[in-house]
Amino acid sequence: MAAERLTTEVRQQLGLGRILPLGEAADGVWVAEEAALAVLHRSVPGARLSAVRLDPSGPRATAESAVPAPAGALPPGPLTLTANLAMYADRPLPAAADEVRRILLAAAEGELGLPLEYVDLRVTELVEADGAGGVRRREESGPREGAPAPGREPTARGADRDGRTAGAGAEQEEAADRVARAVLAVEGVVGLAPTQGPAFSHVAAGPRFSAVRIEGDPVAGPCHVLLRVTVSATRRVLDTARAAGAAAREALGVSGGVTAAVLVAAVDRR
Repeated sequence: MAAERLTTEVRQQLGLGRILPLGEAADGVWVAEEAALAVLHRSVPGARLSAVRLDPSGPRATAESAVPAPAGALPPGPLTLTANLAMYADRPLPAAADEVRRILLAAAEGELGLPLEYVDLRVTELVEADGAGGVRRREESGPREGAPAPGREPTARGADRDGRTAGAGAEQEEAADRVARAVLAVEGVVGLAPTQGPAFSHVAAGPRFSAVRIEGDPVAGPCHVLLRVTVSATRRVLDTARAAGAAAREALGVSGGVTAAVLVAAVDRR
């Protein structure tokens, strides 16, 4: 039964791309790759990134998380970004690439809290400025990697809490509802995000992943809470997620101990 649930969670989280660490090992926070890449893409409007990939900088740099991680999540530790870069044809390429590199590093830290250590860019295309000052590619391709899927909207505040764990008893259901209310009151939390990612429109992934999953005894403890949230772009993602985890722990107040892991499924720009 546990193996079946783990398989379901991994399949459902694949719809968000890989699960990347935010902050440090003690924070217990992760972000969906799709959400992180959307923020990074928006930080460089004068250039175009493609074939973007975020990977651990090395096995020796990773750390063990202080809390149980979401299924399939990368371990905490510094990351390296590799990408192809399309640049203006009339700009000095080395200086322009260095500027994009600095912008990406600053956005990763300032907007996300993503532990981005190194950015490896390959200039693979030259572009021309259009009449409106934008960028016109010499060859247009498909949708940009990391862009949100068309028609996919984050869960609105309070629209669908669905904090109940499948098969949970009344105590766990009540505890999940209590946690959901506390998390939704956190500044920067737009809503809970139980919905599946776009990849699951063609996958029979089983029961929907709950936005609040409680494992263990929420009354006497110990227990662990896994949250899946949508946050606002007006506040650093890591700070909001940390506050959401703290709110979940406080809402339970279990004497036997409670841990919380937070997975940021989307970053809402509204």
